[in-house]
Amino acid sequence: MSEPLSLGHIAEMMSELRAYYKRTVVVKIGGNSIAEDDLFLSKIARQVLFLNTNGVRVILVHGGGPQIDDALLDKGIETVKDECGRRITSARAMRIVARVMKNINKQVIDALVVAGCPKDKIFAAYKQKKPLVEADSLDPSNPEGNRSGFPTDVNTAVLERALREGKIVVLHSMAISADSKIIYNVNGDDYASIVARHIRAKRLVLVTNVSGVLDRNHERIPVIDPMAAKQLIEEGVITGGMVPKVESALTIVRQGVGGVAIIDGFRPWAVLAELLTHQGRGTLFRARI
Repeated sequence: MSEPLSLGHIAEMMSELRAYYKRTVVVKIGGNSIAEDDLFLSKIARQVLFLNTNGVRVILVHGGGPQIDDALLDKGIETVKDECGRRITSARAMRIVARVMKNINKQVIDALVVAGCPKDKIFAAYKQKKPLVEADSLDPSNPEGNRSGFPTDVNTAVLERALREGKIVVLHSMAISADSKIIYNVNGDDYASIVARHIRAKRLVLVTNVSGVLDRNHERIPVIDPMAAKQLIEEGVITGGMVPKVESALTIVRQGVGGVAIIDGFRPWAVLAELLTHQGRGTLFRARI
């Protein structure tokens, strides 16, 4: 979308917009992207507002990894991760996580307001009495000592009401135990995924700093289905850390989400280009091509 728009481009975008009308898109942005580029939030906000203004229901989920690391360091608390790279969150650390997440939530909302979204058209997670996602501890033997969790359920009724009212929903990746006694820190991708599944989103867009899955010639693969993914993994084209990302994306698609896209959010208008053009901007995972 950095190229001049032709009449063909405009017709294509209008056609795709109609396909998304009154449908839900979940957009997940990471704390790394927010930290790396002072203009990142304003760029995302303009695209999200455009979708919302044109009748697309948008849920925006954010993480906050590096911001949490910095805040813990300031308090002299070591960042600890398990063998899978997931954060181990002590009760003391969780208080800091909650504060950081609230602050980032406010930053995202401020960016939307600056972009032109009325405040009463934003559903803010930090204003809710408790998180809308339930979770269990990643360490069931020590749920009090490790406040990192994996999501298990979503309060879809509250989300659906906000979306019906035309609001942009802004969520942080904190969850609550089923008995409402413990707040958990949840991986942002996991959080966005369960929200997308329970709300039966048309698209889940994972905004990263990579252009998607690459082929042998290091060219972006626009669309992948399970059969193609299996072949690329067997051939060693998809390797390393990209393998679990691909498998996770395809699992989400099988569970009812229309498609999962991995895009480079630093490219101009990346979210809109992915959703509103045939070629997209990243790699789209679908149940079948």
